[in-house]
Amino acid sequence: MRDARPSLWETAADDILNVSKQAERTADNIHANGVAPLKDDWPDHTGAQARGTLTQCANRMTNAGVLARGVSTALDTLEDAIGIAQRMLTAATTFATSRSLTVDGSGRVSISPDASVDDPLGIALSLAEAQSMIDDAIEAASQADQSCVDAIAACAVDPDSVSTDEARTRQSTAVQAALQEMRNLLPDGQSPAAVRAWWDGLTAEQQMQLRRAVPVELHDLDGVPDDIKQRLTDTGLGYNPVETVRWAIANAQNEDIDVFGNNCANFASRSLEAGGLDEKMDAWAGSLDSRNWGRSPAGEDDLIPGIEGKTHTKSWYNSDAQREFFLTNGGHEVPSNQAMPGDVVYFNYAQPHPSGDVSHHTAVVTGVLPDGQVLYTQHTPGAANLSVQERLPMIEQNEGQQSITIVRPSEIW
Repeated sequence: MRDARPSLWETAADDILNVSKQAERTADNIHANGVAPLKDDWPDHTGAQARGTLTQCANRMTNAGVLARGVSTALDTLEDAIGIAQRMLTAATTFATSRSLTVDGSGRVSISPDASVDDPLGIALSLAEAQSMIDDAIEAASQADQSCVDAIAACAVDPDSVSTDEARTRQSTAVQAALQEMRNLLPDGQSPAAVRAWWDGLTAEQQMQLRRAVPVELHDLDGVPDDIKQRLTDTGLGYNPVETVRWAIANAQNEDIDVFGNNCANFASRSLEAGGLDEKMDAWAGSLDSRNWGRSPAGEDDLIPGIEGKTHTKSWYNSDAQREFFLTNGGHEVPSNQAMPGDVVYFNYAQPHPSGDVSHHTAVVTGVLPDGQVLYTQHTPGAANLSVQERLPMIEQNEGQQSITIVRPSEIW
């Protein structure tokens, strides 16, 4: 593992991502310049057959782009995972050397011939801990490698043999495998001292990658410095992003929280509430005031069925109203490359909607992969850690082409 060259995987990931983007552009061009004009200019049966052929070509390109993105994500994450595993190995060997131990080429730890044996129990314990740290680093690298293999295998299909929905499912499998690659890097079961040595051995960039990808698991790891845990939980926004993410992932499929026909924005509100974001409720108008955000006691205790606008503010349960509320009450929009767990992502109509709304769907940012893919967790339908970038390039059948707004709420009330 010492001699591994992770940068080669990054180069391969970049090349495959370029292939994916080209396939997506080709699909869009076929739809815009081929399928759409033929519908108006060649409306007869022959024209319909021509449109069908072009649509098949566009679908092939769409599927190829989706599958290639999955492979790119897996390879890019493997590059970062192996880099972190190498730092883990370095930290382990440094620890061993500081305890008068040696590490051979196979990773076996032994007592140095010139080591003092005044404290045989202490050196035996150090040997066991150093060996465990090395074994953990090698296991993390092996697991990351296997996750990458599984992700590539999931996407290694003929684009013509799968539907676009199945291609997306396979890409989602690759994204989940990439996230698991990051989880496997955490030294679970190690002593707090070993975890601290592991953490201190990482670069600032690697530390940030873990903070963005696996915030809950990192926070719960005994031995991570308290100041890092403080940065994870207290970002000066008035709520705890770790607990927001924890609640969102745990309740993505929980239908007991449903109040309305569509509960995506209600889910985001409940997630932020779980993180400690206080309601903004005017004492007089309460849930009837569009400038508020919260639930009335009747809605909170389920004394009255979920009557929209009566038990909950519109900003609590409506995506568009919620986005507008947070942006006008201390929150701000952030670009996707600066997204952090605990942010809220709104999916927007590309074209003006008859309702006047801009946003039609809400989800909670629950992770960000090293390649910048923003992962979101949603409700109605429930799903955890989907990729924003997986959804955006696609032509949605119901809503049309998507854009997003990522908002970082901040309590100023």
